[in-house]
Amino acid sequence: MDTSILQDIGLSKSEIDIYVALLELGPSTSGPIINKTKLQSSVVHRSIKRLVDGGLITFVKVGKDKQYQATEPENLLNYIDSKRKKIQDILPELKLKQKLAKEKNETEMFLGKRAIFSMLDNLIKDSQPEEDFLSFSLIEAHGDEEIIRFYKHYNLRRREKKLNVKVLVNKKVKKIYEKNYSKELLRKANVHYTSFNFPQGIIIHRAHVVFLNWSENPTAVKITNTQMAQQFTQFFLQFYNKEKDAY
Repeated sequence: MDTSILQDIGLSKSEIDIYVALLELGPSTSGPIINKTKLQSSVVHRSIKRLVDGGLITFVKVGKDKQYQATEPENLLNYIDSKRKKIQDILPELKLKQKLAKEKNETEMFLGKRAIFSMLDNLIKDSQPEEDFLSFSLIEAHGDEEIIRFYKHYNLRRREKKLNVKVLVNKKVKKIYEKNYSKELLRKANVHYTSFNFPQGIIIHRAHVVFLNWSENPTAVKITNTQMAQQFTQFFLQFYNKEKDAY
């Protein structure tokens, strides 16, 4: 009889030999099992324990000895079902590990306005409606006409994408904002003003955190990391939701 299929379901060679021996011997103590299988005593006792735990053999105590008996062969199907159930129990955790492994963890740097404009456009290229787009706005960007034009265009793109845009702006630049952007545009961008001095030029979208610097030599750093993005989101909302100064 080819018993290799039993190895495929997780039984070791010694466990198979003992199980088959008990089917042939009927109720038996460990001595006859050792004689029939030619296995060492320690191997037999370890294998018997695993077979008992798996429900493939049972035992009763007769005096000081244990008498073992193989259960019905149909119990092999129960043994397989038990293995399946254990696998099903850990599947969610395994799938989470797989998902985390697929997620990107990378850092990219962009130099110059053109590179930064392109990066920001690509940031929302595949965005879906109602996804959050959070921004700690900055001061220096809004004295540059080219950047102002880009942000007007960018605001339209975010609205077309139906993103859930929220912008936090320091109160000391409120007049600058209202000079360069209509109140209607600021309302649709869900701008809130705060007196809190926060880190400027930070965008959080999906698994990305972007740091912008619109100085004489514009630079941007984009970090792709889900956990980091979640932490920055919580930090942003903690202040944004407290502010009532809005349009």
